[in-house]
Amino acid sequence: MPEARSNEERKMILAKVDRLYNSSDLTKKEACREVGIADSTYYIWKNDYGLEPENNSKISTSGSNKKRKKNNTSGNEIDPETEKKVADLKRDKPFLGLKKISKQLAYSYGIKVSTRQVKKILKKHGLTETDYPAPKKHPPRRFERQSRNEMWMMDIMHYTIEKEGRFYLISILDDFSRLIISHGIFKRKTIDNVIDVLHQALEEKGLPNEFLTDRGSQFHSWKGESRFKKLLDKLGIKHIMASPKSPQTIGKIESFHRNIQRELLGQQHFTSLEEVIAAVKEYIEYYNHERVHMGIDYLTPADRYFGLKQDAEKVSNTSFAAGDIYLTGRIAGQPVRAKENSSGQVEVYLAGQRTDTSLSKDELKGIFL
Repeated sequence: MPEARSNEERKMILAKVDRLYNSSDLTKKEACREVGIADSTYYIWKNDYGLEPENNSKISTSGSNKKRKKNNTSGNEIDPETEKKVADLKRDKPFLGLKKISKQLAYSYGIKVSTRQVKKILKKHGLTETDYPAPKKHPPRRFERQSRNEMWMMDIMHYTIEKEGRFYLISILDDFSRLIISHGIFKRKTIDNVIDVLHQALEEKGLPNEFLTDRGSQFHSWKGESRFKKLLDKLGIKHIMASPKSPQTIGKIESFHRNIQRELLGQQHFTSLEEVIAAVKEYIEYYNHERVHMGIDYLTPADRYFGLKQDAEKVSNTSFAAGDIYLTGRIAGQPVRAKENSSGQVEVYLAGQRTDTSLSKDELKGIFL
């Protein structure tokens, strides 16, 4: 026969199950299994010690008529600061789902809150729960480059706004990190505009080894080589084109374009192209540096591109080459980052917003040395 557990041991096991249940997305049955007891045993012990919540059905084998008390396990309580952070984040970014809110708070503030708790908070504050359907199962991902700048990909997205009509967003994405290297918004999707965006990327980040595109007329010509390919050949960059009718090949950048339509363009009303240009620039700053990405272990694209691992308490400085500065950390609980712009000045962002502070590299060196 199995060795009988003492009352104290049983209470410790019950508390462990409750903590695991309230701090994770496990069901009560799964939490019991993790601890090593059957869920029926959990409810029997709860009933024996008068700990079963009043709204749960009564399970009794001992005939005990003790008054049952509501479970006040510490892991079940949500502190006011966490509750405010969840509600504020949802109001600011209404498109975020339960899991993304949970992961974003863990990344930005070191706050651990389960999706179950997030759902409870949203309901309390009358905020609409947004959980998009689980993606359909697809064959395993065919590729992912192993380091930054191994391969970039480019794509063109169109969108229509009131009065201005259609515009085109041309973007370049780094395959390894998902970082948006450069972008431009234009009224026409010409080869000249495509090359302008490419030149911007090359000036800021150097040369990639490979460049992936679809077979659009800006990238491919059926009559000899296109201007785009000739430029890549001249720079020593290998041009890879997706197979006909295979849009999934450039799926990462197409996913980015879907996100920007859903999370920005579909959320706001724009009446001028200037408004769109400013909003897209701000969104890409958020996407690159603040928004956690499921496909890269809930880091930001900039974290992965610059080789920084998630560590909310540590300030990391990674410099790969002259003119390539990126710092990240926290000040007073708020995420802070600094990066060098094209003019050589180091801009400082606090909680995703650019501050009035800017430094030269010499001034920055003086702070740390």
